[in-house]
Amino acid sequence: MEQIGYGEHISDTVRNMPYESAIQTEDIAEQLAVKYALPYDKAKTLTNVKLKRMADKGEIERLQKGVYCHVKQTVFGKVTPSIDEVVIKTLTVQNGAKIGYESGAFLFNKLGLTTLIPRDIEITTDRYGAKLPEGCHIKVRKPSAVVTDENWKYLQFIDMLSELPNAHIDAEKPEQLLVQYAQKQQLDGLTLIFTARRHYTSKILLPIIDLLMEVKNEVTSR
Repeated sequence: MEQIGYGEHISDTVRNMPYESAIQTEDIAEQLAVKYALPYDKAKTLTNVKLKRMADKGEIERLQKGVYCHVKQTVFGKVTPSIDEVVIKTLTVQNGAKIGYESGAFLFNKLGLTTLIPRDIEITTDRYGAKLPEGCHIKVRKPSAVVTDENWKYLQFIDMLSELPNAHIDAEKPEQLLVQYAQKQQLDGLTLIFTARRHYTSKILLPIIDLLMEVKNEVTSR
C-alpha cells in the first residue's frame, strides 16, 4: 500500500504542475522525501521508476536524464511544450529557488537595447555544466557567483553593464533603458556596488556609479 501511495503522490504532483513546467526528478524526489519522511536516495529511486512508467505510457515525455515534460493529446496528435521553454526552467529555477537568469543578446533584445534577434538563448546558471537535450537553442554560461533568490537580479544587471561596450546596441538611449530597468527591479545602489566589488573586476564600478547617478538625477527631477 505504501508503494501505491508514493506513486499516486508523484502522479498528482506531476498533474498539478503547469503545462510548461520542467518535470525534474530531483525536485519531485525531494518533495516525496519530505512528505513521507523518506531517505532522499529511496525517494529518488521511487520517483525515477514512476516517471519512467508514466513516460512509457505516453503521459509525459523524457527530454533527457532526470527531465520530463507534459504531453497533450490533440486531434493533430501528441503535443509538448517548447523544448527551449522547458529547459530554461530547469536552468533558472530549482525547488522554487533561483539558480540562473537570462543573459547576453537575448536579454538585450528583450529589453529593447537591440533589434538583433539571436539564434540562441543565453542562460547564466549554476547548472552551467548540464548536458542539454538535442534540438534546443540554449547556451549556458557560468555565473560570477552562486545564483540565489537574493542576488540574481544584481548579477544579471552587472553582467549587462559589463557586456554593453562590446554588444550590438542600436537603441537611441540605452542608458535610459537600463535606468528604467534598474528602477523596475528595485535594485539597491549599495548592494549593486558591493556585489560588483565582491564578484567582478574593478573596471565595472565606474559604469555602475555613473548609472546610479542617472537614476538619482531622474528621481530628483520629478
